[in-house]
Amino acid sequence: MIKRTFHRLLKNKLLFYGMLFGLFFLIAGMVNSEALIHFLNAGNNSLLSVFSNYYLFVGAFIVVVSLVILFLPLGKKRLGNKKPEYSYFSWIALLYSTGMGSGLLLRAVQEPVYYLNNPPVATTNAEVLALQYTFFHWGFTPWAMYSLFGLIVAYNLYVRKVPNLLHALVPASNNNYLKNITIVFIVLITITGVIASLGLGSAQLVGGLNHTFNIELGNYTLLAMVLLIGLIATFSALTGIQKVIKYLADFDFGFSILLMLFIALFLDFAPFFSNLFTAMYQYVIHFFEMSLSIGGYVTSESFTKGWTVFYWAFWLAWVPFTGIFIARISKGRTVREFIIATILVPTFATLIWFSVFANNAFDVLSQSNTGQFDNLYTSLFVFLENYPFYQLTFIIAILLVLISIINSVDSAVFVLGMLSDNGNENPSKNHKLIWGGIITATAFGISASGTSDLLNAISNLLIIMALPFSLLYLYIICRFFITIVNENSEKQFEDKD
Repeated sequence: MIKRTFHRLLKNKLLFYGMLFGLFFLIAGMVNSEALIHFLNAGNNSLLSVFSNYYLFVGAFIVVVSLVILFLPLGKKRLGNKKPEYSYFSWIALLYSTGMGSGLLLRAVQEPVYYLNNPPVATTNAEVLALQYTFFHWGFTPWAMYSLFGLIVAYNLYVRKVPNLLHALVPASNNNYLKNITIVFIVLITITGVIASLGLGSAQLVGGLNHTFNIELGNYTLLAMVLLIGLIATFSALTGIQKVIKYLADFDFGFSILLMLFIALFLDFAPFFSNLFTAMYQYVIHFFEMSLSIGGYVTSESFTKGWTVFYWAFWLAWVPFTGIFIARISKGRTVREFIIATILVPTFATLIWFSVFANNAFDVLSQSNTGQFDNLYTSLFVFLENYPFYQLTFIIAILLVLISIINSVDSAVFVLGMLSDNGNENPSKNHKLIWGGIITATAFGISASGTSDLLNAISNLLIIMALPFSLLYLYIICRFFITIVNENSEKQFEDKD
């Protein structure tokens, strides 16, 4: 029985290619991680020498298209006839924890402090500029990338009522080769995006433990952490969205707010509000200059590639599974409600989050060692040590990092299960179990490079995989609007008759 089931699953092309992808990185990482890193470096450098500016264009274009939809008649359409499955709190919590929960903890302090000490462009107010560029990398662009893809999927599923998820994803085409390539590549980019979260998040957990207890947990602990989180996330996915996934998301969202409010108690509110609103204003009015690196916001080649292009590739890699997951939990919402809740609300919340942590970090730096927040994996814990009740905030931070990673991985496992199980919105446990194993094995292989090379390896892999997906994404967007225009033309013609 088990042997027959496994043989049948192996005949599934998506599972087969996913296994090959995971097996390659597992073997390469364990056998010769240096050669793997060299291979990824070479591929990344070749792509960026040609396509660096292209990534900038894609980010700006998707934001414009997403926000334009707010003002179109399309915004009044409801995504399905049923009532929404989730309350606003749970809906937003699921969006938050799936979209970038672990990243907000990883970069809360380190990124704005880096910009403060290394301003990307000339400025007379380094604190405002640091916030402005943090807002830029975590604001409209990533959420628009998720939202537009999710909207297209949800509209196809719940308004056009296509048969299943696979039909909602594949652009209208009679070319079976194109359809197969599209789905396979969405699967591979999804694996890439989620292993980045699993690898970096696990490294932050190890870094937090090392710093707090003054120990030296090495690469074996990192690999063990990857395995443990992969197993927990797979179990979570097996239970379904309504059970563990939803409750973990609610916990993550609620306690993140509590941690932020605790840190906010120590703010000097006059400079906080001044920096926040000035940075928000500068971010909005200079959005296109920052997005395209033009005018007074021309950044160095190293900054553009190392920060902006890296982030755009990171968000693009997260687009398929985050967008599909958002579509899955958004039945019953209007298109306009969908756009507001998936772009404007999380963007504003993200800006508040970074402002609270960054402004306090700026104050700490003004009184002590300027290099204490440089380490990506320990900066949050070093920061929290400056405030009371560190034993408690440390535990909360560790739990939030852990749960954020679990929620990212279990969401990806669920979505990949939907894809391989013929678009089934409630995929079988066998499919979810295999995807959990593939993701864990792939992350294990990448993490074998060690924490010092982990960010570099993941960055290169993301940028390489994101390029072809971005072309596919642009094609899907164009096909969506062409179909909308054609449907409206047919409706007007029928109304005249």
